[in-house]
Parts: sequence; C-alpha cells; structure tokens
Amino acid sequence: MHARGAHLVHSRCQGVSRPPTHVHAASKQLLGASGRRSRTRTVLVQAAKREYEVVREVLPKDKVSLTITVPGSICQEGFTETVKIMRRDVVGALKGFRQDKIPLSEVISRVGGQAQFDAAVLETVLIRAMGDVMPIHAARMLPGSEQIATNMPQLMAAFDPAKPLTFQVTYARLPDVQWSSPYQDIVITVQDTGNLESDQAAAEGLIRQYLKQEGQKRVVADRGLAPGDGAIINMRIAPKSNPAAPYPGLDKEKFFFDTDGDMLDLTDHMLGMLPGEARSWEFVFPQDWHVDLWRGQTATADIKLVELFSYILPEFNDEFVAKHYPQFESAADLRKSLVSSTSLARMKDLDAQIQDAIVTQVSACVASPIPEALLNAQGEKEFQAKLLDLVQRGVARIEDVQQQLTQEGLEAFIASERLGLEERCRYVLAAEAIAEEQGIDVEVEGLEAEVDRAKEQCKADKVDFDPDVYRQEAIEKLRYGAVMQWLQQNLKVEVLPWGGAGAVQQAAAEQPQPASV
Repeated sequence: MHARGAHLVHSRCQGVSRPPTHVHAASKQLLGASGRRSRTRTVLVQAAKREYEVVREVLPKDKVSLTITVPGSICQEGFTETVKIMRRDVVGALKGFRQDKIPLSEVISRVGGQAQFDAAVLETVLIRAMGDVMPIHAARMLPGSEQIATNMPQLMAAFDPAKPLTFQVTYARLPDVQWSSPYQDIVITVQDTGNLESDQAAAEGLIRQYLKQEGQKRVVADRGLAPGDGAIINMRIAPKSNPAAPYPGLDKEKFFFDTDGDMLDLTDHMLGMLPGEARSWEFVFPQDWHVDLWRGQTATADIKLVELFSYILPEFNDEFVAKHYPQFESAADLRKSLVSSTSLARMKDLDAQIQDAIVTQVSACVASPIPEALLNAQGEKEFQAKLLDLVQRGVARIEDVQQQLTQEGLEAFIASERLGLEERCRYVLAAEAIAEEQGIDVEVEGLEAEVDRAKEQCKADKVDFDPDVYRQEAIEKLRYGAVMQWLQQNLKVEVLPWGGAGAVQQAAAEQPQPASV
C-alpha cells in the first residue's frame, strides 16, 4: 500500500514533499494588492512576525519591482545578530572577556574596519528582509531572477542600523500559461489497489510477522531456502552502472533476511539456495520504492546465504494476544484493527494516486514553453532534497551524500529526470495560473511556530537549517496543497474497482491522455 520499504526508516527534520509550486503564498489582502491590474501599489506586509512596507510595480517585459522599507527594529536586530556571530566566529576566545562582552571596537578591528563591519550588518539585514518578503509578496517569480537594483554604494552610505532602510528588488515573472486544452474538462481515472479481501490477506501477513517475533528459529541444513524462511546473508546491492559504489544501506554483512518481509523480491532469485552458496543477478528498483531517487534504476544484487532458518510459530489466539498485545481484547479484535489500518493505508495510497494523476493530466494541458531557469531550479531542488532525504531517513550518512552532491551529479540527475522535471514545471505554471484564476488562498497563521519546531528538530539531528528556505518551502507546500485540494474537489474523478494482481498496470495503460503539448 505504501512505498516499498518505507516502514524500514523514519523521516527526521523535514521530509521530501510532492513537487512544490515555486509560487509564493500570501494572505487575501496581499493577493489582492499584488494583482497585475495595478501597476503600482503600496501595502504593509506582515511576514515572519515583522512588518515591511512594500511598493510593487509591474515593469515591461514581465519584470516586477519591489521597493522594500525595512523597519529600524529589524535593522537593529541585524546589527545585534552580526555582532554576536562575529564575536563567536571572528574574534573567538579573548582573554579577560566573556564572549558576549567582547568590546565592539575589537570586533570592528578584527573584521577589517568600520566599512567591512557595516557591510556585514547590511548584508544580514538584506538577507533577512528578502527572506521574509519574497516568499509572500513575489508571486510568480522566476527562480534565480531576483536581484537588488539599488546602487550598493548609495545603500551603504544611507544605512544606519537604528533607522529604517529602503531598497529595491527586481525579478522576472514566470510566463503566463497557454492552455492546449481546458483543465476543467479533465477526467481522472484510477484503479483501486485492493479490496476487503486483499486487506484481510495483508492483515494475515502482519499477524504472521507478529507470530515470528515470538516464535522460535530452527537451523535448517537439509534443504534450500523456501518461502517463509529466515536467513543470515551477506548482501551487496549496487548500481549496474557503478558496481563499485553500493547503494547506501544496502551493503551488509551477516544481515538477517526474512522472506516474508522481502521488499525487493529477492526471494524469487534465492529459492533453493544452500548455506555457503552465492548468487548474483540484475533487477530494477520498483517504481514504488521508498527512495525515489533509485526508482527505475537497474541494480546488481550479490547475495551469499550464510545460515538458514525455519520458524516454529505459536498459535494466534486470545491467549497470545493477551500476553503480547494486551491493548486488544481478543485475537479477533487485533485482526479487525489490522484490517482497518490496512484499509486506511490503501485509501491514502489511492489519494496519492489521484494526486499524481492530476499532476500528470493538468501539466499535459499546458502548452507554454518551460523557462530553462525554472527547470534547472526545480532539478537542483529535487536533487538536493532527494539526497538529504537519504540522510534524514537514516538510509545514508552525510559523508555518503556529499560525495554525490556535485555539479556533475546534478547535471546527470537533470538529464535523467528531464521528462519528469518538465512535467512538474508545467504543473508549477498551471498551479499558479489556477490559483490566480480561482482566487485560491492559503493561511500562514502558525507558520513561525512550525519554523521554530523544525529548527529545534534539525538542531537535535545535527542537520543544517536555514529558516528562510524552510519558511519559503512551507508556504509553497501550503500553496500546492490548496491548489491540489481545489482540483480534487472540482475535477471529475473515477475510481475503478480492484481487479486483482496486474490490474493497476492495466489501469495505467488505459488512463485517458489529454491533448498533446
């Protein structure tokens, strides 16, 4: 029901979400103020608990100008933050002074003089202001197009940490969407992934796992591996294209393998294996594998069976449940609960299928060319997110990921994922257009509490955290969710009943395709 192997790991800090829309959310008053009908408009922006005055002007050639006035209180915060950082990172330990009592004159001297110090404070203020304002106010911004238009020497000369600061930012807008066919006419058809019988069968599989946990293992020496067995194996799974570099977490010695918990269908290739025997074969990672970066990749499996076990299982009855799962009244109660949770998981999986189909169908209605900057930004974000997800899930160490986080790796990822990236970029354009056309809005109340929570979690996990990036991505996710919810409520969705094994693939092949782009 869920992505294969997803239960083996847990998400930490922030997980990888569905593709964000790269559009910036706003409250209702801001959406109204930033509409294209008004060429110049002044609004008061409440962002991240701080207020900025913003003058927005639509320029020729799809350019937009924002004149941002930063309150003196935020400039003072930037000054204080910069001094704190410099005392810690530039000056360090100074004999005779506590770190928070190091004289400002010493800080300024160590950093290279007053001009360099003022520049550092100004940079802190500008970064914070843009991080607060742009996600909320720069709707339809082409990634990477923003730049400070104010003359920097003039900005430096006018800057006083105790007073408000005004500067101008310009950016390019995403192109307006050209539709090849009306998205309102889309019909989504998906196949259910199961029914009550399959839910009951899945529940029985879980019960068998519970029985195994409390059962006994018996060493087997007179036959080969069979379904239901357990085994100690040496396992090494690596990309076919680079067999010298195994997948993180899939290179293990004396690893206990349960044929009933086989997520990669290794058992089919291992049937009949005897202790001491080794086999190698190629396989393709399934499309529902929990590490989506590996999906569809051809891999080589090298397996050596070290020791083989069969199980002696206890009986599943009320006594077993009372002893090991006392929160349930009886064996029937536990079985009913497992069937219910399996059905719920299937419903969530069905909802995810519907959302994936909506992304595919809606993006296919977009005929607009995709800006290369948007595609590269989407690719870079997804590449970094996928690698970070490996660390957060506990699948890989940060050192393993850093080896792959290269420009060459990014370019290879974009090349291999280009079709999918193009689809998601078309959806980015469509989602923004739909949000504007339908007046879809999101609420940002509680966002700062979520940022603070994520900051503490990442600190505990020893993961770098950028609150501005997190805040922007959180707003994008809210925006994406609001658009997706509207589409699910307003498009026609047909769910076909499950037809047994292989029905899902058949439904995918029969999915109606919208007009080609």
